[in-house]
Amino acid sequence: IGVGIFIIMTVGVVMLLSNGVNLTDGVDGLASGSSAIVGLVLGILAYVSSHHDMAGYLNTMFIPGAEELVIFAATFVGATLGFLWYNSYPAQVFMGDTGSLALGGIIGVFAIVIRKELLLFILCGVFIAEFGSSFKFTRLTRGKGQRVFKMAPLHHHFQLPGGAATEALWKRPVQKVPEAKLTMRFWLIGIILAVLTIVSMKIR
Repeated sequence: IGVGIFIIMTVGVVMLLSNGVNLTDGVDGLASGSSAIVGLVLGILAYVSSHHDMAGYLNTMFIPGAEELVIFAATFVGATLGFLWYNSYPAQVFMGDTGSLALGGIIGVFAIVIRKELLLFILCGVFIAEFGSSFKFTRLTRGKGQRVFKMAPLHHHFQLPGGAATEALWKRPVQKVPEAKLTMRFWLIGIILAVLTIVSMKIR
């Protein structure tokens, strides 16, 4: 039973993040920059888990050999930042589904290996919000499906002008947010979530 639950959880986490990163990849630099932030935090968590005293102080699982994953995390961050150099607005190259699905899968598997999959709900809040924005929850609460956002996934909501004329429940912002500004704000949210993820290791 335990093995079955672990397999279901692994598949669920990988599918959630793969699709979340894929949906996020609709604005220049958004998916690659957000993935770099997540990769940096996962590298820190792997480093902490590889040291017995540090893991004990932070009340987290000690994983012998996890220091090898720090090298992989550094490579992951370096690759995403190198790609971001040409993918930032206005983008010269695009990763497509092959790249975005792979990034999400790497993040999910990495977190599972270092036993930090539950922290993904904080750390990957941007990806999860993008994934969740594509569903209509009002069908359950009101009996009739209604758009919560002007457009899904979430980042397109801020790119679409709207106001009283739109049928979406959330009508703001009325004016379109410039793409570069939108990307920067999502990165800032990702950094805040990354800090909260690291801080939560001690306060819990």
